[in-house]
Amino acid sequence: MKTCIKNSSAKTILFFAVMGLSIIVSSCYGDGFDPELEVETVVTDFAGNDAVSVDKFGNVYVSEFGQFVGANGNGTRVFKVSKSGDVTEFASGLTGPLGNAIDAQGNLYVVNGSGDGAGDILKITPDGSQTVLATINGFPSGLTLDHHKNIYVSNFGTPTVHRITPQGEVTVYASDPRLAGGVGVDFDRKGNLIVGNFATADILSINPEGIVTLITTIPNAVVNGFGIGYITVVGNSVFATGIGVNKIFRVTLDGQVEEFAGNGNAAVVDGLINEASFNGPNGITADKYGKVLYISEFGGTGALRKIKLR
Repeated sequence: MKTCIKNSSAKTILFFAVMGLSIIVSSCYGDGFDPELEVETVVTDFAGNDAVSVDKFGNVYVSEFGQFVGANGNGTRVFKVSKSGDVTEFASGLTGPLGNAIDAQGNLYVVNGSGDGAGDILKITPDGSQTVLATINGFPSGLTLDHHKNIYVSNFGTPTVHRITPQGEVTVYASDPRLAGGVGVDFDRKGNLIVGNFATADILSINPEGIVTLITTIPNAVVNGFGIGYITVVGNSVFATGIGVNKIFRVTLDGQVEEFAGNGNAAVVDGLINEASFNGPNGITADKYGKVLYISEFGGTGALRKIKLR
């Protein structure tokens, strides 16, 4: 009996010691991110400058929106970058491709040709076959998938988020004036859809019933109409690219904002997250385990960058 009591007491002490340590780490670093993280360049002189996604094997897919020529971007490709940094063209013949996401079977979904009052949502199979799943009015921009392969599409031109079923049925998932200007979109752990507003630097949450609430507005992030590029959710953090200020922001789901990476200079310089430079950071995503952030750059000659979170 005494032995049992002693073992139980020891286990109790160990439990509370571990819990105490985890609280300290959590309170200091939020999701437990190391303050000595570094920015690394994966690919230099890279034409991929828009949305980023990662497949289950760790390959990175980057849209080439290009630069505005008239109402559309002049980019035509989606690139595939292997874990070792080898670049190939996954898809070509597109028109200013924007948001993208990839499913477990390797099908890539991408927003295409949004500059003429509507945009197509394409499904591109691993062998390169392209199918138009749906056409959405406005300026559809970012997209993400849920576990049932429904597609959720933000819209820069209209105050809406649309949902598209795998069969191509389109419905309005949410409508709210604050959604106009939306680009980055991702789900949190509770099934809320998080939207970053490019024009206002608002971070918005849409619950499963379609109700929109403001999490926060990132201060001093909008320069000449360029605010937030894309977003990605890792744990309880929303990472947003400050395309106009050359920084990466971290926003907690309760609305706290911090400058996570980038010193504000428009350059491609690696190093510690508070010393490194980005050249118009735009696309951003995390691998499926939340261990690595990948960031594309919009400003001129950019690069594909990464930050190892763990």
